[in-house]
Amino acid sequence: MQVYRGPAIRALYKQLVADFGGVEAAAHLIGCEKGTISKQMNGHAAIGAEHYGALEDEVGRWPITELMFARRERSSQEVERDALIMSAMRELADVGPALLALAAKGDAAAIMKEGPEALEVLNRLVRHVENQE
Repeated sequence: MQVYRGPAIRALYKQLVADFGGVEAAAHLIGCEKGTISKQMNGHAAIGAEHYGALEDEVGRWPITELMFARRERSSQEVERDALIMSAMRELADVGPALLALAAKGDAAAIMKEGPEALEVLNRLVRHVENQE
């Protein structure tokens, strides 16, 4: 069972309990003791998904679930950004030797290959960052 702690979750849970009709009504719906609900609301017990989920479904609002999805969205955006950063670093590492080959030997083959690859991944990274602002 996944549980979540913290003031944001607790505040949202308190509001759900109040909107549903109070501690007694929430305990009856969930099938637990009133003390359990009170402990969850006061930060002395973890709030499981089966508790906040049941209240959200009955109230018709999903504030805790939406908060959890927002966390996942932020996380997936950061993962994508970090993957682009790593790709850019790999491509840029190939540009230096290609530039030296051009300068030292007049050999443009490496820069003609590596330059566009580095530019493409840098452009993708810049677009990603611009879309996050």
